[in-house]
Amino acid sequence: MSSVFKKIQQRAVLVLLLALPVSVYVLSVVFSGELNFKVLEKIGPKEVVENADGTFDTAYYKIPDYSFVNQYGDTVTRADMEGKIYVASFFFTTCPTICPSMNFHLKEVYSRLSSFKDVRYLSHSIDPTHDSVPVLRQYARDLGVENTNTWYFVTGDKEEIFSMADAYFLAAQEDSLRQDHGGYYHSSQVVLVDWDGHIRSRRDDNGNIVGAYDISEAKDIKAIVDDLRVLTKEYRKVKMER
Repeated sequence: MSSVFKKIQQRAVLVLLLALPVSVYVLSVVFSGELNFKVLEKIGPKEVVENADGTFDTAYYKIPDYSFVNQYGDTVTRADMEGKIYVASFFFTTCPTICPSMNFHLKEVYSRLSSFKDVRYLSHSIDPTHDSVPVLRQYARDLGVENTNTWYFVTGDKEEIFSMADAYFLAAQEDSLRQDHGGYYHSSQVVLVDWDGHIRSRRDDNGNIVGAYDISEAKDIKAIVDDLRVLTKEYRKVKMER
């Protein structure tokens, strides 16, 4: 055996010995599920509840039950969204101001995360009188998201839709003084809802909870994409532990 071959063999053994501890650590972390991720805050009122065994837990705010109809004529309820992460927003198809930019930017989020099977989008029309199922389906078609099973444009009882805006800590209402806005007013923000119905949010650079993300501005696209990825990683960890 030549001296050159011996040196190569010794170096190969050395590399394997150095890599072994790292590999063992990585495998132990993966199989134990002890993965450390950045976690988004849960938004809304909370209370301390006592368990049957005398221990205490924090009960966080959850989105209430709802029932709407999507662009395919199918009913969408909160139960349908359990086990999913979704983006909730408000719009109407004849909106002359912020809605086009909101859904244009939201489509960018949708496109970037198209491979994320646990992410959904729930866009509530605040003009159910006009925005019928066929109108919503055409709107989705015009937006370029036809035949999707992840982005739902929903309609329903107007007061229930307005009530849902309150539940998301957003705004949606009729406003006769804003005819330039189609006679309606709604938030330009969206919220992120986790698999258990909790609203989630990042903190800003000053440590303040953001709460909602302004999807009318392109600058918030990256933040929403990043935070949906964070939630997806957290959900994978939760599913490993359950």
